[in-house]
Amino acid sequence: MRRDESNLKKLLKEQIEFISMSCKSFDNGFINEAKRIATCVRILVHDTDSSISLLSQLRFKDTKFYNTASEYRSTNLLVHMGLVSMRLSTNQDEKYVAFLDDGIPNSQKLVKFDDWWNKIVIKDFNKNTFTRRDIILKTCNKEGGAHIDPNLDMRFNNLLRNNSINWYVAKNNTVKAFGKDNELVLTSIRQIGHEILKTLQPYV
Repeated sequence: MRRDESNLKKLLKEQIEFISMSCKSFDNGFINEAKRIATCVRILVHDTDSSISLLSQLRFKDTKFYNTASEYRSTNLLVHMGLVSMRLSTNQDEKYVAFLDDGIPNSQKLVKFDDWWNKIVIKDFNKNTFTRRDIILKTCNKEGGAHIDPNLDMRFNNLLRNNSINWYVAKNNTVKAFGKDNELVLTSIRQIGHEILKTLQPYV
């Protein structure tokens, strides 16, 4: 028995509510909630030979997706963090911050799903690049969003835990990696959650 469209739309609304609540939880300080955002995003958009995403079942994958990422340029020799900014403060801990609607001017636009999903949003100091697809699926499949893999993906592990973005901060006569472990990736996922909510707003 196939699901009817009414049932699928109810499930879509449920996933959107999950993402919205997880975004609020992230903003209240529980940044690991980004792993739940990643899992919802995978349910919504990721198609494989053996599974069909919810948006594909609803025939919504042809919609334009809300892109807020700053433009990646392969000629740029610096690292690239397309979905986040960096907050420095004398009286607060330094941290990565999701753009939400306050990103790079003129970066906000609607794009085709494949362009959105496969757009490079992070390049680390070692010239390893990561797309939204990489970030979402590796977080879900390897880092506890939906599964914990016994084997680490070394490039992704270095981004998560070994500061392969190579940003440091000097404070109180010490030099340390900017932000906390996982923070760059989790904050990027928070921004992806924001993009998904903006994209699907017309359907709920």
